[in-house]
Amino acid sequence: MWPLDVAGPFPVTNGGERYVIAALERVTRYVVARCVMQHTAESVETFLVEEVVLKFGAFRELLTDGAPELTGNAIKQLVHLFQTRQMNTVLYRPQMVGLVERFHRSWKDCVATYIAHEQQNDWNLWIKIAVYAYNSAKHLTVALTPNELMVGRRLRSPNKRL
Repeated sequence: MWPLDVAGPFPVTNGGERYVIAALERVTRYVVARCVMQHTAESVETFLVEEVVLKFGAFRELLTDGAPELTGNAIKQLVHLFQTRQMNTVLYRPQMVGLVERFHRSWKDCVATYIAHEQQNDWNLWIKIAVYAYNSAKHLTVALTPNELMVGRRLRSPNKRL
C-alpha cells in the first residue's frame, strides 16, 4: 500500500514548483517525493508512474485523503490500468495518511528556515536530500532503514567516506 499526499503551496521555486508530492510504501516506510508546479490529478498521475511504477512496479493499493484532485479521472484510469485499488480516507483528514504526513513534517523541518527567507527560491533542491536522509535513517518500528527493506542494502552516508 502506498499512502500519497500533496503538500503546499510553498514559495515558487526557480523552476516554478510550488507543491511536493510524496508517497510512502507502508511496510518498508520507503519514501519517494517530487516537486511539481501544480496540484492536479495529472501531476499526481505522472508522479506515480515515474516515481513508483517504473521503479518498483505497479502498486496494489493507493491510499489518498479523498481530495478531488486525487480522485479525478486521470487517477481512476491509472488505477484501472494497473489493476490496483484506490482507497480514500475521510475527506481532508490527514491522520489517515499519517505516515506520509510525518514525512512531510520531517522534510519541512529540514528546510523551514531556508523557505522562510523570501529570496530563497531553490528550496526544491533540498527535497531529494531530505528523501535520502529519511530513507537512510533507521526506523524504530522496523529496526532497519527503509532503503534496506526496499532495495536490500544500507545507503552509505557521504560523511562516512570522509
